[in-house]
Amino acid sequence: MRYISIKNLPNMIGDEAWVRGWLHHVRRQGKLIFLVIRDPTGFVQAVVKPLIGEEKFKIAEKLTRETAVIAKGIIKEDKRAPYNNIELQLITINPVISNALPELEYEIRPDSGPQVMLDKRHLVLRGEQASDIMRFRDFITRSFRKFFFSRDFVEVTPSIIVQTQVEGGSTLFAFKYFEQEAYLTQSSQLYLETVLPSLGNVFCALPSFRAEKSRTRRHLTEYTHIEAEMPWFEFEDLLDFMEDMIIHVYTKAKESIIPSKFDQKITIPSKPFERVSYEKTIDLLREYELKGESGEYLEHGDDITEGPERALVDRIGKPTFLTHFPTGMKPFYMKVNEKNPEIMNAADLLLPNVGEIIGGSQREDDLEVLLERMKEEGLDPKPYYWYIDQRKYGTVPHSGFGLGLERTVQAMLNLDHIREACLYPRLINRATP
Repeated sequence: MRYISIKNLPNMIGDEAWVRGWLHHVRRQGKLIFLVIRDPTGFVQAVVKPLIGEEKFKIAEKLTRETAVIAKGIIKEDKRAPYNNIELQLITINPVISNALPELEYEIRPDSGPQVMLDKRHLVLRGEQASDIMRFRDFITRSFRKFFFSRDFVEVTPSIIVQTQVEGGSTLFAFKYFEQEAYLTQSSQLYLETVLPSLGNVFCALPSFRAEKSRTRRHLTEYTHIEAEMPWFEFEDLLDFMEDMIIHVYTKAKESIIPSKFDQKITIPSKPFERVSYEKTIDLLREYELKGESGEYLEHGDDITEGPERALVDRIGKPTFLTHFPTGMKPFYMKVNEKNPEIMNAADLLLPNVGEIIGGSQREDDLEVLLERMKEEGLDPKPYYWYIDQRKYGTVPHSGFGLGLERTVQAMLNLDHIREACLYPRLINRATP
């Protein structure tokens, strides 16, 4: 017996076909039973008529939503059908083991609140919208990888168990690692830098963890971090590279039908992206009357928080680099500008709807400056000996960045909350299911 994937049924109009999948929806109308069958490739509406035979019709009458079934039918063209203008007129259908519990029919309602949807995430993922988001996420991840491989990058997999911080100690998840203290990684960046002399351009796509007590529509405590490091890259090289990468991924996203299901039109950005220095950003926020969370205008020297940052890029309306932050505002590894030691060669890339999706910089390659920056941040250099060694043995100008995959998907599909963009979201108040 050869089973046909649902996506291939439109090519077999008039033929008989065996399909197998799950009942996505069950509807009875008069003497007819309409079933929507789902497999990993798509959906098809099947219709059961009394002429199928009394015994088989009784089996179909008892079927419940999410029952796994094997069915045989004739593929008919029908412009009224909700999927691909075809319908499967059933000859026979049977549950694979037994009917799904009927409680599944009403466990998730359209008006269910966020906590119910998260508790039932394992069932929500069977829905059209959630599964479309996961497919789009996969598509975008592959697009990033294709771009890196087209530029001769090597993919590596650093450990997520670490003993050093990258983005500040207040957001570390600490735990006992046998007899030692260890952390879940905030970023793989430092480890990526160690293989630049041997592997050249490198990237990874791994989980990162931030113990941020943030309850916003764009924060997760665990997220997929796409990070890259490149030797012989100075600051302008980095910005140019990130522009090319985003343009590539948006170009690929335009090939997907999924954004249209969310009423989104993918607009491919053009180079150069908008570039706004930190100093100019503070002035623009005041000019546009965009205040911080405190209700006051931000002053020079203040950190640019999520609210005004997102409001600004929404106002600009296209991908925007915020550049050259004050020295000390960003982590120790970001390079101090050689012409103006008051600023750093750092940039955040902002997208409308979500704000920051990338944080990047030229990396500090001067050993003495690096040690001084670590001292300013109160970091003991001893645990970082392996990272500091990179500045002792053949250092070169180099740059890198980290991108949040979930935020990128959220921006492209204009999702209300970042939790929709990951399989099982980890939030400040949730670590299940």
